[in-house]
Amino acid sequence: MIGGGGHAATLLEILLLQGRDIIAVVAPEITAGQELFKDIKHFKNDHAILNFSPEEVELINGIGAMPYSGLRTKIHIEFKSKFYEFATVIASSANVSAYATIAQGAQVLSNATICIGSKIGFGTIVNTSASIDHDCEIDAFCHIAPGVIMSGQVYVKKSVHIGTGAKIINGIQIGKNTIIGVGANISKTLPDSAIVYGARPYIKLEGKL
Repeated sequence: MIGGGGHAATLLEILLLQGRDIIAVVAPEITAGQELFKDIKHFKNDHAILNFSPEEVELINGIGAMPYSGLRTKIHIEFKSKFYEFATVIASSANVSAYATIAQGAQVLSNATICIGSKIGFGTIVNTSASIDHDCEIDAFCHIAPGVIMSGQVYVKKSVHIGTGAKIINGIQIGKNTIIGVGANISKTLPDSAIVYGARPYIKLEGKL
């Protein structure tokens, strides 16, 4: 397991419940899920991974996917170039069609739904309770945040971040490197590197109006 934060802890819980063997965690420090990590060998430097043969282990990328941070993608590319494979993680509570395609290294978290004909790319996260309808295609290194609702036949290009609770209508395309904010409603195709701001937050006003 690479990473010791909240995303890593979430993945670790899924894997332990599925009876998977976790040999070690590599992270500067463990910042979440300390109870889960306490009996797992801890290395603080990524170079420790090289002590394990690519033929003997699979890696889990537990680095969270945040806008403007390329660390997660960098980890994937660096260790793939050294012939390591990344494990695919699918939570037992996820509802994934037998006719969907989940690429190696993708992660589908608790209560997510992926419908018939949809394709999830390498290293992409479909986070908690996200819903991907039929015949969508999501390229590599994307993050579909918790509670996203995506209608059918949406094409999401590489390295897109779709924020929590965003909604996307059917049949549109999201250009690569695009960032879609929390709660946004997407009803038209977006170009590469677009930034769509999310729904305005509720602000409590003090005093009388």
